[in-house]
Amino acid sequence: MSKVKIILQARTLSYRLLAKSLLPICEIPLAVLCAKRLGNTGIPVTVVIPKEKTDDALYYTLKKFKINVIRGHHTDVISRYVKVAKTMLPNDIIIRATADNPLPDGSFVEEMVKIFKNLQRNYMCTHNKYFKLPYGLAIQLFKSKDLIRISKKKLTKFDKEHVIVGLAKDKINTKLKGNILKYKQFYTDKKLSIDTLQDYIRVEKLFRNCKQPIKIKWQKIIKR
Repeated sequence: MSKVKIILQARTLSYRLLAKSLLPICEIPLAVLCAKRLGNTGIPVTVVIPKEKTDDALYYTLKKFKINVIRGHHTDVISRYVKVAKTMLPNDIIIRATADNPLPDGSFVEEMVKIFKNLQRNYMCTHNKYFKLPYGLAIQLFKSKDLIRISKKKLTKFDKEHVIVGLAKDKINTKLKGNILKYKQFYTDKKLSIDTLQDYIRVEKLFRNCKQPIKIKWQKIIKR
């Protein structure tokens, strides 16, 4: 049976909002909150960050919270993922997540893995219109063997930095037809991902005064 591992990418030099990975939400650094929420049902999480000195504070923060961290190339992000993928079996499933999306949690990951398997996918992105989910509930699912295979191709700088572009170009059943109506009730046109200061203020308010920010389900956050 294939195993599942979450790989969360984070960095300090985010150009639109510097050091956003360390900004607090409920007094928890954003990257830590993302990692803890994604892994709150027991799926292992590895955070992959650059090995630049500018990311040392992020590294020590993650280690302080006992989060598994791997460091690698700043712009060749896919090479960071490959470091993790090489420790996995070929058909194991990788969940790609980013540390600017604090809403996805362990139950969300488990539900998407179930859909991924039922649809017999090789690649799946929850930003696809098929799901009708708000912007910010973004994860991608693919197999370890496909990531390693794609990484050996001649990739552009853009492909290496954005990881999933090469997978999409490879056309490994990336298209999803129709939609799942069950998520329509949670749709909002408000952006729930953090790229700017305004985004941060909006998302921080959703979590504010939350007694269990790591455990609260993503649906309840949206209802807030």
